[in-house]
Amino acid sequence: MKRSMRFISLLLFVESTLFTTGSPAETLKVGVISQSANNWPLFVAEEKGYFNREGLSVEIVATGDSGRQIDGLAQGTYHITHQAADHFIRAAERGRELFVFMTISRPIFDFVVHPQIRSIGELRGKTIALDRPTTGYWLLFQKVFAKDGLPPRDYKLLPNLGGAEKRFLAVKEGKAQGTFLNPPLSLDAISQGFPRLTGLAEHFPDFPGSSGGARRSWAKENEATLVRYLRAYIKAVDWLLDPNNRDEAIAIFKKKVPIDERHVPGSYDSFVGVGLVKSGNLSMEGIKQILDLMVETGQMKPPLSSPEKYADPSYQQKALKGT
Repeated sequence: MKRSMRFISLLLFVESTLFTTGSPAETLKVGVISQSANNWPLFVAEEKGYFNREGLSVEIVATGDSGRQIDGLAQGTYHITHQAADHFIRAAERGRELFVFMTISRPIFDFVVHPQIRSIGELRGKTIALDRPTTGYWLLFQKVFAKDGLPPRDYKLLPNLGGAEKRFLAVKEGKAQGTFLNPPLSLDAISQGFPRLTGLAEHFPDFPGSSGGARRSWAKENEATLVRYLRAYIKAVDWLLDPNNRDEAIAIFKKKVPIDERHVPGSYDSFVGVGLVKSGNLSMEGIKQILDLMVETGQMKPPLSSPEKYADPSYQQKALKGT
């Protein structure tokens, strides 16, 4: 019996160290917009050795701009990028061979404003700082504002500013009076006295938010690599969703992102408790919701192609079977 247990332990040790000691890890470049809560599963997968066990060395690159990031993915600068699902859809409509392979989170963006603004109606005549005016998150806020009696003609836009830090800086400097942010920056903004008017999760709880995407040709040629990436990612998500790991998860995040320690627990509660999607599950119905929104806002014209033109859940499903 003891001999059998020693043999099993040896097998587990060999499995966990095979890639690190027997062969060099395969490098993947993953582009993200900024170092935010959306990257928490990546930080956990790196810190807990999940990527390493799958024979992967993952380089996380903060690009600061969604447009440049999509360009980099299409040109092969990055193997994978994490950003809003509509960015991949829009790129596919322009003929790029990009697609969505997983969902990271529901939209957990908060709309924060200059301290003088106290309601959505008070944004009338004011300026809103944006990344891209066609970004899906902004289009959702636009719907919320219109429903509250503030149509697009009643405010101005300051577009193409880039990532959340640049948008928030525009609000602090008075160049704009509002923008949307996600944790931890949204929590930091609120603590500095910038009020939160509303959040997307309150209005669109089932809408896909941040997503993982790649080039179809790369994914086809490197299916085993993408499945291994997803397998490590899913393990990290499962670990994060276990409330027993909350304190360690917070410690991991603080190591990766320079942040006021007071905001990390709130970031965890917002991202893990509200936003994080179990197993990176890719809902094709959710993709259809995005397509319907893009038609409604004039970005696409009917008849619509099927969601399969823009997304493929098969890689995520194969990884899930192997976890």
